[in-house]
Amino acid sequence: MPRRPPGRGRLADLIRDAAGAEREVTARVLVNAGGPWVGHIIAETLKIESSERVRLVRGSHIVTRRLFEHDRAYIFQGADDRIVFAIPFETDFTLIGTTDRDHEGAPDEAFCTPEEAEYLRAAASEYLRTPVAAEDVVWTYSGVRPLYDDGAKSATAATREYVLSLDAPGDAPPLLNVFGGKITTHRRLAEAAMARLAPHFPEAGRRLDGAGAAAGRGFPA
Repeated sequence: MPRRPPGRGRLADLIRDAAGAEREVTARVLVNAGGPWVGHIIAETLKIESSERVRLVRGSHIVTRRLFEHDRAYIFQGADDRIVFAIPFETDFTLIGTTDRDHEGAPDEAFCTPEEAEYLRAAASEYLRTPVAAEDVVWTYSGVRPLYDDGAKSATAATREYVLSLDAPGDAPPLLNVFGGKITTHRRLAEAAMARLAPHFPEAGRRLDGAGAAAGRGFPA
């Protein structure tokens, strides 16, 4: 558990490697990028009282036998105004997703429920010439989105924007909590995080401007 050592403005912690050896490390800031465990780290690891919460939203997928021969993807508009996709997957299969359900319990215990599988089959079947049967499903999987809890009434309505919350009281080392985020926005999120921390590292050189260093640059081919 990170704690304040005698030195001013630093955090210290004991870490243990895979072999069981321990050593102490110190840092001037702490970034809590725990994903779905970000709230657990705030409340249980750091023992900080906070009104900010993470909302775990489960996204489930079904993988079926190959439903069409071409290599293009479909995006279907559901009757509930949600979007469901069907894309070629691993040569011999079709991947259909995804759901938006509030998840209770541990993040690593998420699984596709029978109701979610049925929802995805029905949504795709509305558009495909041959309905997706239960026996077409080869396997299922789920993950959770660690969204910022903005009080939205439904999981679908919850914000998908990442939220950076900086806690830097007095001389205490700053704590930056990262809520939300996706792999498609990871570079912009990292730039925004560094911009929030830049005032605490005046010797680090130039700060990122509001546009971000990645603006106008494409991803590697």
